[in-house]
Amino acid sequence: MQPLYGFTSCTVATALTRGLRVSRSTCCVRSKHHGLILLIMRRHASSKAPTPSKKPAPKPLPYQPAQPRTQLNPRNQKQQQQHNQKNQQESNKSTISDLVRQRWFAIFGFGSALACLGYFTASLTMYWRSEPAPRYQVGCEPETPTGRPTIQSPYEFDLHLDKSEWRYGITKLRREIGAGARGHVLEVAIGTGRNLEFYPWDAVAESLMTPKERAKAEAKAKTKSSSWFPSWGARDNKKGSSASQGDDGGSVLSFTGIDISPGMLDIALLRVRQVVPHMADKIPKKPSFAMLAAKDGGSAIPQGHVVSFLSDRIRLFQSDAQAALPAPPTLPSPSPSDAGPTPQKYDTILQSFGLCSVQDPVSLLSLMASSLQPGTGRILLLEHGRSIWDIVNGLLDRSARAHHERFGCWWNRDIEVIVHEAARRVPGLEILRLERPGWSTAGTHVVVELRVADENVNEDEAKAKLRAEQQKATGWASVLPSILSKRTTDDDPKKS
Repeated sequence: MQPLYGFTSCTVATALTRGLRVSRSTCCVRSKHHGLILLIMRRHASSKAPTPSKKPAPKPLPYQPAQPRTQLNPRNQKQQQQHNQKNQQESNKSTISDLVRQRWFAIFGFGSALACLGYFTASLTMYWRSEPAPRYQVGCEPETPTGRPTIQSPYEFDLHLDKSEWRYGITKLRREIGAGARGHVLEVAIGTGRNLEFYPWDAVAESLMTPKERAKAEAKAKTKSSSWFPSWGARDNKKGSSASQGDDGGSVLSFTGIDISPGMLDIALLRVRQVVPHMADKIPKKPSFAMLAAKDGGSAIPQGHVVSFLSDRIRLFQSDAQAALPAPPTLPSPSPSDAGPTPQKYDTILQSFGLCSVQDPVSLLSLMASSLQPGTGRILLLEHGRSIWDIVNGLLDRSARAHHERFGCWWNRDIEVIVHEAARRVPGLEILRLERPGWSTAGTHVVVELRVADENVNEDEAKAKLRAEQQKATGWASVLPSILSKRTTDDDPKKS
């Protein structure tokens, strides 16, 4: 049986099948080599690829490439800086038209403000010259001064004075006149008691000591006297012994305050409780003058009520000071043999801002002079009134009525005229000091010191003592005399 195909055809078919197998194997080998090459190329490319990093910050626009720096000599560098400064100044310069175009609103507003201010000043000056401010003689004001605030309560009035007095230096002046108080002290128009904290209360505190405390104080004084500086210890010991024996020793032996307003005296009682030693147990935390006066049940002067503490060492009267002044108290003595004479007059009389609040201030000064110890006694006054400058006086005159409605006093009175008139009327009344301290109050505040001459002393001796006391005066007014210090009656036409 012969095959389906011939021999030749079988041979060709076999060769073809073999070639096909070889081509298939060759293609497989080639495909394998081609895949290996692609893998190697991918690995090589991945090894050379850069690592991912943050995107670079965008450069500011417009971008200007950095120029190479050239090292200049110091001289050339200085010239270059000057040249740059000149260029900058020239670039900053602008014409007036450019300035007006850019700042027209501010220039217009500033010019309008200046025009309004000038118009107001000119109209105010013309009004002051055409219509002078009303000024009244002392005691002839349209309304009677009361010295009591009508709009504010006593507590609001006292709080209002805290900042204003410190700002204008009145607290310092109160401290000055309070330090001069000694012996039997009378304060007229005490008000809310703003001077109480400046009084020397050593003698009053000594009277409140127990025997043990007094013995300790005496032992302490003896140790001071035996110190390396004997003058200091002797002075302190002398001061303590004089206070214990009844002499003033530079401290307050008794205090008497008088005011017409019971509401003001309530605050004064509260200050006595805070200031005077050992008085916290004697006065309640919220004192009422009316209630305490009702407990005492006494009326020492006509139409007046009194509250007293420590055997009359501290007394407060509710009365009109223009009617009468109380006599000084009789202090108890440790033993009947040491009892001294009963004081008839006061050693120190003080008043702060009271002459503007009474109807007749000259009569009040004469009444105070009649209650003062001749020769050694002093009247200390702290007042406010007319200034030495007319422009300030114009302001005081125009606002005097409004100030009276608020505080009850006429603050445009001439204190110098009142004091000199009292010295002319009252025989023996002498002016030791009359000054206008400080510049912050524009010369409106006046400090006055008066005394009554002793008839038993010769005139030459009195003048010598007066001259010595005036030489002892210290302060800027005594070192640098100015127009704010004393003025005599002959130089002032108003006093005639």
